[in-house]
Amino acid sequence: MAEFFDWVAEASPWLWLALGILLIAVEILAPSFVIIWPGLAAIAMALLTWVAPGYTGQALIAIFAALSIVLLFGGRALMSRVEQDEPQTMLNARGKNLIGRDARVLSVNGPQGKVEIDGVQWPATWEDIEPEKGQWVMITDATGVNLRGKAK
Repeated sequence: MAEFFDWVAEASPWLWLALGILLIAVEILAPSFVIIWPGLAAIAMALLTWVAPGYTGQALIAIFAALSIVLLFGGRALMSRVEQDEPQTMLNARGKNLIGRDARVLSVNGPQGKVEIDGVQWPATWEDIEPEKGQWVMITDATGVNLRGKAK
């Protein structure tokens, strides 16, 4: 084990930089926002060993571990704050954007049918009574692309 710590103490800053780049490359291949933080810590270690050489191998490993943990928790906290600030879009839930809109009934087949909104046909189910073809209904809910309407 002593040889390993001696090897780390004698390692070039380029080794730390290569380790950091390798870890960041692995993060790019498998995005999980976990491996990037030790990669950034390794890059910081490259800078530290370049600016202030002479640390022991144990000290370098301890600094790297501590820096990795601090960056992991700090980075995760920062990422969660950034994710909360982003507005939630309805891009993949187009049906939810139609709630409250009026739709014209195109066909009725028992409790199901088709409605038209802005020239687009949507499958629909009825809340109360079966509407007649051509009647207008109001959209009250959406599950995927299936709309739920009630008579106006």
